[in-house]
Amino acid sequence: MRVDASHRSWQVGDANALHDVLVWRDKRGGARFWLSEGLEQYPVLAITVTGELADVIYFSEEGHPGFRCLGGEGLPKDGSTTFVFDGCDPWTGEDSPNEFVVSLKTACSIAVEFLQRKQMSETVSWFEL
Repeated sequence: MRVDASHRSWQVGDANALHDVLVWRDKRGGARFWLSEGLEQYPVLAITVTGELADVIYFSEEGHPGFRCLGGEGLPKDGSTTFVFDGCDPWTGEDSPNEFVVSLKTACSIAVEFLQRKQMSETVSWFEL
């Protein structure tokens, strides 16, 4: 599996290698990862991380807006979380509604399932955009 981030790419073959990549942080303390199978563009899993929090989006095919992982556990219901990483727009960070924010642990589990099955995780709930 190929994992891309700002100015970096990795090839991972197992869950341990994938976990090692997903704990990497850019110079701003966050990261946005794109996971795909080799040179195939779809399906793709996008994981944005700040600290121990993540926002996960699954894109099944070109032209589809994607599916956002539902979360929000332990976060203010009507609040948002700011994700800061290289390339975020605006530079001050991208806000994500807390209903779409999950723990890094959950994001890693979703990523491992994607690595193994090349499909959207069935262990979490999703919101179709």
